[in-house]
Amino acid sequence: MSASVFGSKLDLLVRLTDTTTGAAVTERNIVFKRDGMPVIPEPRDPGTYIFINTGREDFLMRIEVFGYEVYETRVRYEELDVRIPECDVFLMPSESMSKGEKVLSFSGTLPFLKKIEAVCLDRPVCFAKDFNVKTRELTAFVNAGGRVSLNDRYYGMLKADRASYEKIEVETSVTPQSVRLKEVIGEEQISNQPVMRVVFGSVREDGEYMLKVRDSGQSLRYLVRYELEDEVRFSEVDFKALKEGSV
Repeated sequence: MSASVFGSKLDLLVRLTDTTTGAAVTERNIVFKRDGMPVIPEPRDPGTYIFINTGREDFLMRIEVFGYEVYETRVRYEELDVRIPECDVFLMPSESMSKGEKVLSFSGTLPFLKKIEAVCLDRPVCFAKDFNVKTRELTAFVNAGGRVSLNDRYYGMLKADRASYEKIEVETSVTPQSVRLKEVIGEEQISNQPVMRVVFGSVREDGEYMLKVRDSGQSLRYLVRYELEDEVRFSEVDFKALKEGSV
């Protein structure tokens, strides 16, 4: 998509994704607010909305989608691409959502927390094979053979200690077995390391956080990543145990 739409200026592109599934949010009962005032963007692809000629001043964006938790974020243009300012929004299903699998929640309060996210330890999408630093090309494989599916944008690659993971961002597909990453991988030994899709949570200014996953009936061991002001922490959370009240 170009920065100009019918001769007008594209000031913001927003993608809405169900963070528990990775699928685009197709619900059309939705309200966008800019600094508390309702605004109406133009819909494009499923889950994609664009703002035309609205200006590029920083603002508080609030998104209310039926069946999902309310989402708020501060849009800071200095952090976005000048040509095409994009904002990826990861929505968590609300407890009252009736369709699909039930949703399990993990919440609490941690002072100075900025972001929270997690990967499912028991459901890797593929395994790393090798990485070309020069081209930033990650080659991967799946146990059953066939095409590697890295259609999402953000993933976590489990580190050798299996107690933490490195965040990776996919820039584009290269071959059926490889993708080009936005940044270079820091780990030197990545062979056979699991690669898992990232599930994003929400954090309030007071450090209150919430993370939600789908109750698939399978093992629900997640490695949670806490990003604080001066450090990053990890902890393993068993959502099945939380459901059964054993933790």
